[in-house]
Amino acid sequence: MKRKVDNETLKGLKGGKITSFESIYQYYSGRVYNFINSIVKDRVLSKDLTQDVFMQIWDKRNGIQCEGNFDSYIFTIARNRVYSYLKREIWFQQYFEAQSKEYPLEVKDETDCELDNLLLEEYILRLISELPESRRRIFMMYWKEELNYVEIAGQLSISEKTVATQVQRSLQFLRSKMRYVALGLFLMGFVCDKFF
Repeated sequence: MKRKVDNETLKGLKGGKITSFESIYQYYSGRVYNFINSIVKDRVLSKDLTQDVFMQIWDKRNGIQCEGNFDSYIFTIARNRVYSYLKREIWFQQYFEAQSKEYPLEVKDETDCELDNLLLEEYILRLISELPESRRRIFMMYWKEELNYVEIAGQLSISEKTVATQVQRSLQFLRSKMRYVALGLFLMGFVCDKFF
């Protein structure tokens, strides 16, 4: 492993060289993970956000300044990812707390299957929006675009194992949230109150 990422490696990254990207990943991934984990204190989430950082670097590689301070660049991305995630978490928490106070839970007898399905999909999409960006992107390709692991891995230039792990983690997250039936019923009641 190189002791430092040099300008040639950054130029290679900018030109789309996988080996340059891998060198940068090898050099920085542990440091970025430790930085993120020192803030969020969650190893699984830290791994996901670290992946998001490197996906963003790859996606925006054309705009990288080869002569600039890459340390500052990558840790700014990491910090922004963490802040963005935390801000979204706080927003959802405040939103659901406010809604549960304003609209107490009611079970409606007169909901038809079509409305139930629409509300369930809306709820699932809302939950998916809570996922870290890279996981959300992979899961949406799997669920909405109906791509298999091989196709997703090919499009994103990642391993099939990474795709499988991200899809499984997404499903575990959704299952854990879907156990909260009360929240699902609350959402149904809220939407029915709004439209009927």
